[in-house]
Formats: sequence, structure tokens, C-alpha cells
Amino acid sequence: MSGSASTPSSSASQAVITIKDFAFDAPASVTAGATVTVVNNDTMSHTVTSTQKGAFDVTVAGGATGTFTAPAKSGTYDFVCSFHGNMKATLVVS
Repeated sequence: MSGSASTPSSSASQAVITIKDFAFDAPASVTAGATVTVVNNDTMSHTVTSTQKGAFDVTVAGGATGTFTAPAKSGTYDFVCSFHGNMKATLVVS
């Protein structure tokens, strides 16, 4: 699934992944199908790309916010920034 990127807004979200200093800060878990907000506090663009093909993928410009829908199936989903291979984390969907 693709996500969308936009400028920061005050809309409520169920889960937030924060990017700062080329590192992800992901929640302990999210509900299946939840809207996940990605806040990029870096100046460079980053992606949140699942290593499981098609699970989720969103590009967020530096200083912007984007969203994607968590997978509908419970499980553990590793993800990376496709621009910066050292950035890795895991999203637990329950």
C-alpha cells in the first residue's frame, strides 16, 4: 500500500512513527488497519518501507508528516528507509 505525505497537521492519529537523526522511533504495537502517522524531524526525505513486499511504503519529505495504513493481518513487520539502509525498525501489528 502506498501512503501520502503532507505538511504537518494537527489531525489525531492512532499511532506515530517519529524519524529523528536518521533513526526510527516506532510504537510498541499498533492495531491492525490503524492509521499510522510518520513525523520526519530530519531535513532529508526518508521512507517507511516494509521488507514484506506490499505491506506498506510511504515517502516523507524532510520536516513533513505522512500516513499509511497498518496491515490488516497481525504480525511483525520489519521496515527500512529505502534511501538510508542503516535505518531499520519493526512495526508490531496486533
